[in-house]
Amino acid sequence: MNIFKTIPFNIKKWFLYLLLAFFIAVTFFTFLFFFLIDQEEKKIQEQISGFYQEAGFKGYLHFKEAEFHGLSTKYAYSYQERVEGKTVQFDFLYASLLSKEEIGRNYDTAEELARHYNSWLVAPFFERAFTGSQGFQQLKQEIKERFHQQGLEVSEIRLQLPIQNPDFEDQLARDLLAAEKAGEMDLRGILTLDYATYRQIKGFSFTVTVTSLAKEFEGKHLDVSGLPSGNYVIESDSKDEGSYYFEID
Repeated sequence: MNIFKTIPFNIKKWFLYLLLAFFIAVTFFTFLFFFLIDQEEKKIQEQISGFYQEAGFKGYLHFKEAEFHGLSTKYAYSYQERVEGKTVQFDFLYASLLSKEEIGRNYDTAEELARHYNSWLVAPFFERAFTGSQGFQQLKQEIKERFHQQGLEVSEIRLQLPIQNPDFEDQLARDLLAAEKAGEMDLRGILTLDYATYRQIKGFSFTVTVTSLAKEFEGKHLDVSGLPSGNYVIESDSKDEGSYYFEID
């Protein structure tokens, strides 16, 4: 009789032990998870800070708090530097640990920087330089006028740089070296680059957004004489209207 009386007590006791063990395990793994995240975040910040210093950039970094998205963690930061008396800022929405190739020493000369222009660590600098240059602003005006004459009103024009184009990289290297010799060291001279110098180089892509792309216009031959070579995508502000593609060689 005594044995049967102690069974409920033992079950209750072991249940409490299991509950305590479960609580301790959850607490431990939660602490371990946040510890590993904190260590990874510190390592990413150290690597990125070291990269810009070794690569010769003189700006300041601001790292944002890590954000959790399901089982993944998002790291982000911004880069600021004074250029011609004004502060320019670039937002990097996704950051990660660097590879062996992504170290500042691989970017510290004009030739190496030009070869890595499409790296996520510096690509926003080059994109800002080209899209903000006088040469690209002039091209945008040309496209708007040409399309307007044919019944299309342009609301936006986006530019994408060539990918793995030796001619483009060689010209970048020459221009960055010239900027360096001229003492244009703000942002390594990147913002001195002008699309006008690269207009004859193939490989650029343009996305032209128009206010309306009527169906009767689709497939119609556009007069694009005088526009630079590249891949063109014509799309509409309206999601209900399609888009189409053509290439100028």
